[in-house]
Amino acid sequence: MKSSFSSLVTSKQRQNTGNNIDTVLLKETKGHDLGVDCVVAIPEQSFILDRLSCPNNTATQDRLQQVRALFDFHNINAYIITIEDVHMQFTTSLHDRRLQAVSGFSGVIGLGVVTRSTAALWTDGRTFIQATEEVDCGWEIYRKGGPNTTSVTDWIKEHAGDNATVGSNPNYMYSVWWKNFDFVLSKNNLTLKAIEPDLVDKIWTSDRPPQPSTDINVLDIKYAGRKWEDKLRDVRKDMTQLGVDVLVTTGLDEIAWLYNIRARDIEYEPYPYAFSIVQHQTTSIYIMDSKSKLSRPSSDPESLVTLKEHLKTNNNGQCSRSCVQVKEYNHSSFVEDIVKLAGRKDIKKIMVSFSCNYKIYSSIPEEKLYQGIPPTLAHKARKNDVERMGMRHAVLEDSVKMVSLFARMEKEISEGIPWTVYKATIEAIHARRELNLYRDESFLALAGSGISTVPLLAYPVENASRHLATSESFLMDSGGQYLDGTSDLTRTFHYGIPSDHEKEIYTRVLMAHLNLAMHKFPVGRTGKEIDSAIRQPLWEIGVDYPHETGHGIAHYGVVVEGPARISSSRASYTSDIPLETNFFGYDKTQLLHIPDPADYPVEEDMCFSNEPGYYEVGKFGMRIENVVIVKKMNRNNNFSKCHFLEFDTITFVPYEPHLIKSSVLSDQQIKWINNYHKEVWVKVSPYLKEENDTVALEWLHKRVQPLFTTHEITEIENTNNGCILPRVLKQFTLDILTIGKMRVTVVILFICVFIIGEVSAFQCYNCTSSNQQSSCGLTDPLPNYLKTVSCNTQCYKWVLFSYASEVRRGCKKNGRVPPGSSYTEYLCSANLCNTAPSITQSTKTLSGLVLVAFFTIFINRK
Repeated sequence: MKSSFSSLVTSKQRQNTGNNIDTVLLKETKGHDLGVDCVVAIPEQSFILDRLSCPNNTATQDRLQQVRALFDFHNINAYIITIEDVHMQFTTSLHDRRLQAVSGFSGVIGLGVVTRSTAALWTDGRTFIQATEEVDCGWEIYRKGGPNTTSVTDWIKEHAGDNATVGSNPNYMYSVWWKNFDFVLSKNNLTLKAIEPDLVDKIWTSDRPPQPSTDINVLDIKYAGRKWEDKLRDVRKDMTQLGVDVLVTTGLDEIAWLYNIRARDIEYEPYPYAFSIVQHQTTSIYIMDSKSKLSRPSSDPESLVTLKEHLKTNNNGQCSRSCVQVKEYNHSSFVEDIVKLAGRKDIKKIMVSFSCNYKIYSSIPEEKLYQGIPPTLAHKARKNDVERMGMRHAVLEDSVKMVSLFARMEKEISEGIPWTVYKATIEAIHARRELNLYRDESFLALAGSGISTVPLLAYPVENASRHLATSESFLMDSGGQYLDGTSDLTRTFHYGIPSDHEKEIYTRVLMAHLNLAMHKFPVGRTGKEIDSAIRQPLWEIGVDYPHETGHGIAHYGVVVEGPARISSSRASYTSDIPLETNFFGYDKTQLLHIPDPADYPVEEDMCFSNEPGYYEVGKFGMRIENVVIVKKMNRNNNFSKCHFLEFDTITFVPYEPHLIKSSVLSDQQIKWINNYHKEVWVKVSPYLKEENDTVALEWLHKRVQPLFTTHEITEIENTNNGCILPRVLKQFTLDILTIGKMRVTVVILFICVFIIGEVSAFQCYNCTSSNQQSSCGLTDPLPNYLKTVSCNTQCYKWVLFSYASEVRRGCKKNGRVPPGSSYTEYLCSANLCNTAPSITQSTKTLSGLVLVAFFTIFINRK
């Protein structure tokens, strides 16, 4: 879960609470609003009418009074102020934060209502505490969905009176919401009136941040994969199938994708502010400072042409049919163009998105209106070959940098070097900036340690950040924007000895994570259908998580992408409750709803996050997240003509072995983890070796050791000390570097030699930096795997290796067996051993071992 949300805790609160901030965050909290014990930091209060202390911001209070002063002119008794902009973005620029301008509230979930004498704010559980700290005195604060929380309609009727007229700006409200308010207010003898221009816009003229307008750069075809002309051709084909003559687009992500352009108008989202109108013969884009930007040289070294050349237009934005007409960004002019199109007799249908504002919606006659999921959104979600390749490359390089960071963190923490949660997030940014194609973070990092991992939107700050300790878990959710893709990674670590409860929870979260990673499903299944099967491991112990299992991820774009989502709940990362819950004060079955993304099919070539979690108030939070791509399922049969899909994991960062409770996992899950860790080593270690990052290599090597299955654990537990044979028929382990120093019996030694010689299997051992020179004659300081004996065509699961830095297995006296299994299969199938000698040399190896045996006998007898 992530977004470029404002901080959950205000600067003032942090200064006042210092390192006790977590206690403040979790004060008087309870379970999830949906009626189950999906524990998350949600305040117990449903509303606050009179606060003992609150901010006293004269600027916002003056603006509020100026808004009220305009009521008489417009003949209204109340005014609704939303948090969205004209694009219905919940992550708005500072210029568009109208609700904050009159209330002080900087959160992204909120709606304000102002009457002549009172004012009220509705938010959700995740930002309720933030609201109590930020909102000015004189505002009542309500938590949507909370017990006994009054609805907006009931509150307006009580404070504005019967037959009141309620004003609002249709440019800043979803069309669905406007129609619901209009319907519910009319049922209560209240009237909704469109007010333009916006009242806050009229009075907020001084100290207002400007509208962002950054350089627009062309995304080169080697990253975009397809020309905008080809994309436009596909979109027009879909328009024909839908019977649509005009496609009106206000989604910034859709426009940037369609025209292969990027900018930085919005924090963490590489898009310009723009509108678009596509017809079958012409197309237009509306951008700020259009004439200036058309010929402006690119500000990105990877962007090779000007915008004018790219869109095939002239200096004034005018052109013929095979081009894009460029117009100046202005919402009023944009709506006027839509009205003109709607008035043409040859235009039968105009398509708009469900997320369009009511002003655009109402500008189109009902008989010509087609509201649905636009083709641009659907096409954008299904990545082309180049985009998928780019995503794999970007996420892999991102994984390498995070492995290096996590390794350094653990090493320094073990050495007593202090790390804070805030430092970890900053170091993640610095690590990603080393990559050539890095352009920005994909969202403001979420991180916490111990109890501060519980809030789902926890943003650490420098002056009140917890120190990472060995007594508690650490969680970090972060990602990067790259020219070839977007990353999103969450890992939970524990640098000490976790409790059995922590291990149980982490393992259950991991099991849910694995359920999605291994899930196979027929084409056409929705995210809602998939999600319920994923959560079962947590449901089995009576817990859950209050967010989606997976959200879509764009290619070099917004980290939360539509139209699909893997979730069985209307709640999402943007809110802890469904938006419609107890909000309008009317039977929600009679209200309109924006279609649930979880009801959209999960389709091939889409990218998603895979991020189950668990959050226990006052204790800890845990989440594991990888990026996955939907692909066709590999089938070994032709029993059915049905087409199936599966998920392909493209993130390569190992899981936390200290928190894994192997006994809870199935053999199938253990095999998947072992195969994944094998792939992590194969893909990540070459980068680390090239960078000579020995710390990260050693850290990674320890964490990719295979896990034992339940059957293997039972066998190990039944063995004795000494030269044990935990898997006589399948695997034998022996520390070759210590064999000459151990006092072993002649019988056991000859059994070992006999088995090794007879099988002639793959026999690999690890040379660490401490013994490589003496045992192998190597000078390379990095871990090496040497094949000492070749094998038959089959790769038997026999191994001869040394893990001298930490672990002694097999014949090591008083040694412990580490969490690993099927080690030879892991090494050999991964091609981690060097070139092998021929099979004929196995006889030489056997002879050598026999000599070692006699030498050992001689030592024992002396």
